Amino acid sequence: MYGLAIERNMRVTASRNDPLENVLERTINEIDGEKITFGDVLDLFGDRSFGPVIAFLGLLVVLPPLGAIPGLPALIGFVIILFSFQIILGAKHIWVPQFVEKRSIPKDKLEAADKRARPWLKRIDRLISERLEFMTGRISVFFAAVVVTLLSLLMIPLELVPFAVAAPGAAIVLFGLAFIARDGVLMLLGYAAAAGATALTVVTVPWGQFISWFS
Repeated sequence: MYGLAIERNMRVTASRNDPLENVLERTINEIDGEKITFGDVLDLFGDRSFGPVIAFLGLLVVLPPLGAIPGLPALIGFVIILFSFQIILGAKHIWVPQFVEKRSIPKDKLEAADKRARPWLKRIDRLISERLEFMTGRISVFFAAVVVTLLSLLMIPLELVPFAVAAPGAAIVLFGLAFIARDGVLMLLGYAAAAGATALTVVTVPWGQFISWFS
């Protein structure tokens, strides 16, 4: 039952052609105003469109200068946890608290990140196709959603390590793209990147300092 719900919930409104460019371009061009809120993104892609929303949120912590905004990676991690956990449970509609919906990102920062990253996004998009589609089936999507949730948790301690949040962010982007394009190779790469991000977290995070946050 949960698997069927996940498959329905991951239907996408972003194009399978050039999915990375498509996600950023649609967000910039179709959302009016000087700031883009998380509520705007959910309204644009649909609160059941797991792939493009996950890819977009992952890009926010991967692309400079967005990932360097203090507190942004942890907030994005929290949003992804809420989003993916509800999809794992088969929720028909995704709920996020109002204070999260209203949190915003300056549109000019997103435009600057898009301009800087566009040549690389084009190269990556050319490598994406429908491959090993059995790896994007119900069971695989379920486990991928669990892994995405865990990757989001890693963003919190990794804020203590400069630029390290890009590691789980990149893995999350790979999963999001795999959902959009039905690309099983990207799904496998997402699992590999998740293992790397986990190892990086264990090795590099100053755990004493992190634990002191809660004492």
